[in-house]
This record gives sequence, C-alpha cells and structure tokens, in this order.
Amino acid sequence: MWNTRHHPLFISACHQASRRIWLAAILVLLSAVALLAQEDSGSAPFAFDASAINEGLPAVEPPPRLDTPRAALELFFDAIDDDDRLLAAHVLNLSGIPEEEHAERGPRLAMMLAYLLLHHDLIDWAEVPDQPDARVLPDVQDLANPYSRRVIQLGELELDGRPVPVSLQRFHVEGSEPVWLFAPFAVERVSRLYAANRPGLLSEWIPLREQIDNLGQPSVREWLVIAATLIGCVLLGLMTYGLAKLISRHARLQASQWLRASALPLAVLVTALSFRFGIAQLILLTGPVASNVDIGSELVALLAGVWLLNRSVAAWTLALSLHYVVPLPTEDPQNRRIKTTVYVVRRLAVVVIAVLSVGFILLRIGLFETFGISVLASAGALGVIVAIAAQPLLGNMVAGLQIALSDPVRIGDVVMFDGHWSTVEDIAFAHTVLRTDRDTRLIVPHAEFLSRAIENWSKDGEAVKRIVTLPVDYRIDVERIRQEVHAIVDGDARLTETPIIEMVEISDQSAILWIWLAATTPATSWTLHNEVREKLMRFLVDFEGGAYLPTKRHKVITDQNTHGNAG
Repeated sequence: MWNTRHHPLFISACHQASRRIWLAAILVLLSAVALLAQEDSGSAPFAFDASAINEGLPAVEPPPRLDTPRAALELFFDAIDDDDRLLAAHVLNLSGIPEEEHAERGPRLAMMLAYLLLHHDLIDWAEVPDQPDARVLPDVQDLANPYSRRVIQLGELELDGRPVPVSLQRFHVEGSEPVWLFAPFAVERVSRLYAANRPGLLSEWIPLREQIDNLGQPSVREWLVIAATLIGCVLLGLMTYGLAKLISRHARLQASQWLRASALPLAVLVTALSFRFGIAQLILLTGPVASNVDIGSELVALLAGVWLLNRSVAAWTLALSLHYVVPLPTEDPQNRRIKTTVYVVRRLAVVVIAVLSVGFILLRIGLFETFGISVLASAGALGVIVAIAAQPLLGNMVAGLQIALSDPVRIGDVVMFDGHWSTVEDIAFAHTVLRTDRDTRLIVPHAEFLSRAIENWSKDGEAVKRIVTLPVDYRIDVERIRQEVHAIVDGDARLTETPIIEMVEISDQSAILWIWLAATTPATSWTLHNEVREKLMRFLVDFEGGAYLPTKRHKVITDQNTHGNAG
C-alpha cells in the first residue's frame, strides 16, 4: 500500500501547520505578558501623578464617582442640572488656581465650563469610554494590542487666536484610586474663554443658571431684545437715508449724484450691519434663533453691499459719461473711446460682482456644504451642459471685451452696418445698440457685430467725405458743372475741403459725374450731400432747356428700296 505520509505535499502541509501553531502560541504569550504587565498589582496605574487634588474644595457626601470618563461627565452634567455647583466643581482639576480660591471660584468655573461645552456642542457621547483606563480595543482592521489612555480629547476652543484643548485627564494620588477630571490647562482659562464667548451686554444681567437653561431654547426675552434692536437699527437706517439726501443737496455734482443713487442701499446696509453688531454685542442668541438671525442679517447685509457697490459703479460711470455724451465734440473724438471703455468695464464689473456675491452667499449659507458631494459627483456633466448652454452668452461677453480693447467702434461712431446708416448708441453686456437714420434701434449681438464688415465713418475723426453721383448727357461741359458746384457751396461752414468734380464713367447714352464733398460730421455731410444734388438737378433742368439731362438715343434705320418703289 502507498504511504501518503512520505508524500512531498503531505510533508509541506505539516510544516505549514506547525509554523502557524507556533506563531499563534507566540502571539498569545506576548498578549498575556502585556496584559499581566498592565494589570500587575504592584505597578502604578496609567495616569498623571498628583500630590493632591482640589484640597480647597469642601468635601461632598457621598464621594463622587469619577473612575471612568463617562462617569465623570455624567456626574458633572447631572450636578449642573441639579444646580449643585459644588459637586460639579469636584470634576474640575483646580491645581492651576490658588487653593484658597477653590471654594469661591470652583463652582462658578464649573457653570462657565458647562455653558461653553453646551454652547459649542463639544461632547460626543459615543466617543466617551466607560472603562477606567479608557481602553481602546482592536477591531477587524486593527490587529494591534489594546492600549490604555489617560487623556480624552473633547474639542478645542479659541482664545486670543490660539487653540485651547478641552479634555478629560486621569489623575492619581498615592493611596487613592485614579479619577478623571477636566484638565487644569483648560480649567484655569475658563474665565477668559467665557469672556471671549460673552453672551452680550444685556446677558450679563441674566443669571448664568438661566443662560444655560436657555441654550437651544428661544426665550421671550431674546425675541423682545431682537425686536427692540431691529426697531432701533431701522431708525438708524432712516436717519442715514435722510442725512445722505440732505448732504447730496449741498455736495459737488459727482458726490451729489453718488449720494442720491446710493442713499437707499446705504441705509439698508447700515441697518443690517448695525443689527448684526447689536445682536452680537447685546445678547448671544440661542441655537435656533441665532442660526436664522445670523443668516438673515448677513444675507441682507451682503445683498445691500452688492446693491451699494453696483450703484457706486453706476454713479461713477455716469459722472464720467457726463463729459462724453452723444453728440460728442468734434475736436476730441478720443472721448468716444473713453466712454466705450467705461461702459464695457461697468457692465463687466457688475457681472463679476454679481457672480462673486452669489457664490459667497451660497458659501455662507452652507449650500455648498450641503450639496457638495452631489455637486462634485455631477460636476463633469454639469460643466459640459453649462458650457454648451452658455456658449452664446460667453461668446458675446468676450466679443464685448474685444470691442473695448481693440476699438473697432466706439459709442457715438457713425457706421454703415448691413445697409443701415446708424450711430452706435450703446455697447451693452452682450449686444450693441445702433440708432438708425429712421430713429429706430438695431440690436446686434457682439459676436455677429464683429463677424461682419462694418463701415466706420468716424474712426479717425468726425470729418467725412460723401459722393454726389450725377448722371448727365455726355455732351455736358464739366467745367460748367464745377462752377455751379462752387457757387452752391461757397461760404458753407459745413464744408471742410474744396469740392472735387470728376467724370468717372461714360457710355453711348450718358456720363457719370462724381462730386466729392468733405463735411465736418457724418450728419452734416449727409445733409450737404442731399442739398448739392438737389440744386444740381434743378440747374440741369433749367440749363439750356434740359439739353444735358441724361438722354436715351435710338438709331433709326431707313429702307432705301422701299422708298424707291414708293417713288
């Protein structure tokens, strides 16, 4: 019979099983040694050594149970609820305070610490252990040995820009059992921490006991303080509005315009800021009231600030535009470029302010935190959708900025666009407004405006030339027409150059004359052009009975054979 015990696979399996058994035995032995070392009756407990604890406090009966972190916290808050301040003071380590002051300061420090713990919600009961050594046990992912702790961190408070850790620590006095107490580092700073988180000037008249009871529960007193503060702030806003209107009547033009435009948003901003400051300084509100009042007042203040900023930008641009209004002075056409830049910058500033303000408001009210994960998850698809949907708008925005920088047209320029003789009236956020010669408005998106040919008559100045096209009989004496044109425009202030008359085309029927007229502005050139043409046509009609008007000639062909037979 074949013996499997000598098979190589059997031998290898035995060796692996043997190694596993030895490894498990070693781990068990090490764990036992560690536990024996920790539980050795002759060794000191894992705690901070202290010579004495709270000897200045009167003793309480029965002695408080402080052997575990949870027992210490439960005893502390039960004592606070029962208004047993002395018992609560026994949960504090007062070693940082002179012993003769323990009995006087300890109970009040306990109440202040309870207020800070509850107000900042520093206690997470699920993380507070109920073992004397606050042992941390291993889990499936962590195969390390269990270990004991002598510090339980509850949280941090800020004092003078530096963090102050609030923790429970295990202390041991020789000859007694270890106890868990609030760390002396935080206890000796409780008064300053409470002052930094002072519930307001009016709250100093409210007993600390009542302040703790009101935490998380709105009281009638708070609503009365809010109402009184709001009424006072509204009155302050009305005074600001009236004062701004009064000053605007006696201020310089630019300041007066700004004050008139900004009086209302300035009054709203003063009301919101004063209300927010007053609530923060007068009384510290409870959780439900504080969250709504803080968000509401901050939202109103932000909106009023954005409103005031937009009004200020509008008033500033209006003050600049008063010097560069259409029609613009002919001696300084550069003014049109300044006005165009001002208009474009104003609208871009309004957009930037609005976007940043909306983003900041959403950030302050916590919308990004609430929907942050879902927004990040869908950011890619949302970005593509927004990019596609906003492509025309973004294209027009970039085109508007291009108009301001490259200066193809300016506000007040006379242009020929798509067969329309127009004046550039406004360069808005996404479109250009053209006022046609019929006083209608042509609204052209920036992108389309720049993608097509534009004939700008005011690019290098106001003076422009126009051509009067005059068809005449080719027998005309051109010199006679020159004399008549000079007689028509002689002494006309609208003319900037001597007219030029040329015969540019001729056929077997007629000739075409061009009369070049240079006028001071596009508008006057149009009027002068029409007047000269009208008077020249009247001259041709009257000159030699209209012999030099365009004439259509016909050639008559006579049949000689027919005339011969008839004779």
